[in-house]
Formats: sequence, C-alpha cells, structure tokens
Amino acid sequence: MKSEFNIMREQFKNVLVFKTDKKVLTYQEMVQEALMDYKDIIKWNVDMDDQDKVLRIECDSLSAEEIILKMKQAEFFCEELKD
Repeated sequence: MKSEFNIMREQFKNVLVFKTDKKVLTYQEMVQEALMDYKDIIKWNVDMDDQDKVLRIECDSLSAEEIILKMKQAEFFCEELKD
C-alpha cells in the first residue's frame, strides 16, 4: 500500500522534504524570500507545528542540493528528509 507521501510524490516530478531550524513567526516570509529566485517551484510550505519545522517543496526540476545550498546562503539550517 502506498503512503500518502508517495502518492503525492508521483503527482509531481519532485517533492523535496527538509528538516529546518527556524522557530520564529516570520519564518514563512524568510523562506519565501530565500526561494523566490526559483521559478520552477510549484508550491512550498513549512509545518510550523512539527518539531523539525518541515519544509516541503513541490517543483519540476530542482534538486535537494540546490535547495540546501540556497537555504544555507540565506542562513537557514536545511537537511533533506528521506522517505
């Protein structure tokens, strides 16, 4: 049986999931600013209720390494979570 995560992953070319470290209320705005250069991001969100502040990105062609590098440049801790 496929998990909900795996079914969603099949709907897009890439669904990237990351553990992050920010805990402030302006976090969403900070992430948006860091990722705004990437035009092929379809959708992203941060689960602020999760202890790992999980960042989930749906995109067409970005790699996890590209996202991690961009987030580090914006002074975010970002680590890919594997399924």
